Amino acid sequence: MKNDFMEGIMEFRQLMYFIAVAEELHFGKAAKKLGMSQPPLSQQIKKLEEYLEVELLHRTKRKVSLTEAGRYFYREATKMNFTLNGVVENVKLIDSGMFGALKIGFGPDYYTLTKILKIYETEYPDVQIQLEQMPTAEQLIALDKNEIHIGILPGPIETKTIESRVVAEYPYRVVLPANHPLAQEEDGVDLIKLKDENYIMTPREIGPAYYDAIINICSNAGFNPHIRKKTHELQTIIPLIAANMGIAIVPEMLSYFSRADVIFLPIKNCDATMKNCIAWNREARSPIIDLFIDIVHRVQKTK
Repeated sequence: MKNDFMEGIMEFRQLMYFIAVAEELHFGKAAKKLGMSQPPLSQQIKKLEEYLEVELLHRTKRKVSLTEAGRYFYREATKMNFTLNGVVENVKLIDSGMFGALKIGFGPDYYTLTKILKIYETEYPDVQIQLEQMPTAEQLIALDKNEIHIGILPGPIETKTIESRVVAEYPYRVVLPANHPLAQEEDGVDLIKLKDENYIMTPREIGPAYYDAIINICSNAGFNPHIRKKTHELQTIIPLIAANMGIAIVPEMLSYFSRADVIFLPIKNCDATMKNCIAWNREARSPIIDLFIDIVHRVQKTK
């Protein structure tokens, strides 16, 4: 059997021709069904038989019938054609961003993530969403290496390869153990009263935007925070505070992890906010990313 690439491409076309003839058992009717004349159809079937080095059809002046090999080939050809049609359809869906896998890296902003995904999964159920929780620095590396399509992280982020869009903005809150002397100041805490406390933060190399924001907030309040403990994930700060290991300043989105033994309080004279973004690699932008960005845009308009 020949194995030439161009002849292999022709075989797919001949496959559809053969299926039509096998179903009609009449070259004229099959040609009409295919929208072509009979002589070229006969020639293509003959070439297919030559390619396979097998006779697929018995031809007489009165009728056309399948050989034993032809009957087997017809059964398998219909399976192949069905599979090929499915592949073609999926290729089209992938090209439109409606099929495939969407890889998303995310941090502690569960509220924004779940709100977007609820709509996205409803509208594009054939896209497999792959989620991976990772710090900001790891998301940026993964975006740069095209290991994820979308990052959900503090920003905005603008680099040579990465661009972003702000999707949510959260005021900062001070988080205290429920038994802290200032835990009842529901109208807001003056941070200078907390200048001698031990603070819990994530390292700057994990998330520079958050780290720098906290340092600036404390500096504006008139002191440098005493950082007692660092943790690699923002949400793990909350149980550490519950264990009386320190206090923290965090974006309000972490109230998602609130518990009875900690208190989130406003900070007086502080208008700083954390801007959370979606980010993507501008050099790897694709239809599947564009559709996700479109969902985000619509979510923002409904706020």
